[in-house]
Amino acid sequence: MRKILKPLVAASVLAGLLLPFAPAQAQWVLVARKALGRIHQMTEGNQPNGRAGYDFATVLLDAPADKIFSTALELARKNPSVRILMQDPGQRRIQIAEGDRTATLNVVPFNEEVSQLMIAGHAGPGEGSTTSLVVQAVLRVCKEMGKHCEVSN
Repeated sequence: MRKILKPLVAASVLAGLLLPFAPAQAQWVLVARKALGRIHQMTEGNQPNGRAGYDFATVLLDAPADKIFSTALELARKNPSVRILMQDPGQRRIQIAEGDRTATLNVVPFNEEVSQLMIAGHAGPGEGSTTSLVVQAVLRVCKEMGKHCEVSN
């Protein structure tokens, strides 16, 4: 009887230890699913010296980082109004320019299936804000990948 009870007790203790983690992981998955495709943006206002600030946009996508990066790079290559200043596939980073405006795009993997796309834009002296351009760039990547994305309020 003891030989039967020991494995049952051990299995019960192990299940008891692992059980609390399952609901926490399920909650994280639920939160992550709600965040997928929601574009968050932030603007840093003009600097005291008259220089324009930076505009940022980020979105979580349920796609591998390399796929997002290659899609963004291909869109930049096809766009005749921008020029690619720098590309680093290893770091999944691209820097592009349109006139005096520049933007840096970076893709960060969270795991094999979820990645974050981040774009920071900067306008040159006398140029307007890059906020709408940065958000539009994120939306173009989402559309090209067949992902539904929307700007978060």
